[in-house]
Amino acid sequence: MPTDAAASPHQHHPHVVRRNFICHCLEGGLYMGGVAFLQPETVMPKMVEQLGGASAVIAIMPVIIPAAFALAGLFVSPLVERLTKFKPWVMGFGILQRLPYLITGLLLWFWQDAGPWLLPVVVLTPVFSGLVGGVGVVAWMEMVTRMVPERVRAAGWAARYITQACIGMVAGGVIQQVLTHTPGQRGYAVLHLTTFVFLLLSWIAQSFMRELPAAHHYHPHEGSYWSYLRSLPGLLKGQPHLLKLIAARFTGTGYLIVVSFLTLHALHTTGRPEADEGSFVSFQNIGTILGSLLAAWLGYHMGGRVLLILSRIVCMGLCLWAGTTHTFGGFMAAYFVLGFGLFLDRVGDLTLTAELCTPERRSTLQAVLGFCNVWSLMLATSLGGLIYSWTGSFHLVASLAAVMSALSILILSGIPEPRKSR
Repeated sequence: MPTDAAASPHQHHPHVVRRNFICHCLEGGLYMGGVAFLQPETVMPKMVEQLGGASAVIAIMPVIIPAAFALAGLFVSPLVERLTKFKPWVMGFGILQRLPYLITGLLLWFWQDAGPWLLPVVVLTPVFSGLVGGVGVVAWMEMVTRMVPERVRAAGWAARYITQACIGMVAGGVIQQVLTHTPGQRGYAVLHLTTFVFLLLSWIAQSFMRELPAAHHYHPHEGSYWSYLRSLPGLLKGQPHLLKLIAARFTGTGYLIVVSFLTLHALHTTGRPEADEGSFVSFQNIGTILGSLLAAWLGYHMGGRVLLILSRIVCMGLCLWAGTTHTFGGFMAAYFVLGFGLFLDRVGDLTLTAELCTPERRSTLQAVLGFCNVWSLMLATSLGGLIYSWTGSFHLVASLAAVMSALSILILSGIPEPRKSR
C-alpha cells in the first residue's frame, strides 16, 4: 500500500508527532476562532451592507478569504517544491498575513472621518491577509500533511474546527455586546483588534511545531516558469479523479451561495436588530462542534468522500428550511444546520484532497486545485449575488444552491474513496 512522504518520520518520532498534532489543532482553532469575531458568513455581510456595499460585494464576503488564499498558491508552488524545510517559509509569511487586521483595527478606531474610504478598507483587509497567506499556504499544507499521519488527518481537521467553534461560542456573545454598546465603526474596530490577538496566539502555537525530514523529496525539473505552467494541464489531465473533484467543488458551493444573504434575509424577515447576529454565530458554532465530531468519526473510519456527500444532502435541507421559516428561532436552527453541514464539507474536502494528490507532486496539485477553486467560489457566489440584486428573492438564491448541491452529489459518486482503492 502506498504511503505518503512522512510515513517514516512518523514511525520513528511518535512524541514529536503527538506534539505537532496538538500544536496543529491549537494553531488552526485559534486562527479560525479569531476570524469568528468577524464571521465571514454572518458579521461581514451585514457590516458591508451597513457601509453601503452593493449586493455583489455582499455576496463575495463569505468566500473572499479562501479565494484570496488560493489565488497566490499556483505562482509560488514551483518555489515550494524546491524547499526541503517548510516551517521558516510558513512562519515568515504567517506573521505578515495577520498584520492587516491590526492595521485595520487601529485605522477604524482612530480614523473617525474615514467617509467613503471605510468600505474598501474593511473589504480589502481579508483580501490582503489572504493573498499573503496564500503565499505560505501551499508550504503549510505540505508541512502539515507530512506531520500528521493519514488516518488521523480528519480528526485533526475536526479538532481545529471544534476549537474554533468553542471560541466562536464566546465570540457570539462578544459580538452582541460590542455592537450593542459600541455600534458602528468603533465596534468593528474592537472586533478587528480582537481578531488580531487570536491570530497572533495561533502563530505562537505554530512556532512550537517541529518539522521532521521527509522520507523522500521530489526534485522538480529545472526550467522556466512558463514551461512549468505549460506542464500543468498535462499533469492535471493524468489525474481524472482530481478533475472530478474540481467539478464537485464548483457545484458544492451551495452553502456559500445561500449564506451570503441568509443573515440579511433573517434580520429583514424577523425585524430583529443587528446585534442579534451574535445569536446566529453562537448557534452556528454549536452546529460546527457536532458536525466536526461526526466528521472526525466518519473521516477516521470511511475517509473524506462520504463527508462531502453528506454535507451536500444537509445543504439541500438547509435551503428548504431557510426559505420557508419566518421566526427568529427557525433562523437560529438554520444557522445550527449551516454550521453542522459546512464543517462536514470542510473536513471532507481537506481529507479527500490530501489523499487524492500523489505525495511527489502534492504541492503543485493542491495549488492547481486551489487556483481552480478561486474561480468556482467567485463565479458561484457572484451568480447568487446577481440573482439577488435582480430579483431581491432569497428563495431563488436558495433554489440555485440546492440544485448545485444535487449535481455535486452526482459528481462525487464517480470518485472512488482513495483508502478503499488502495
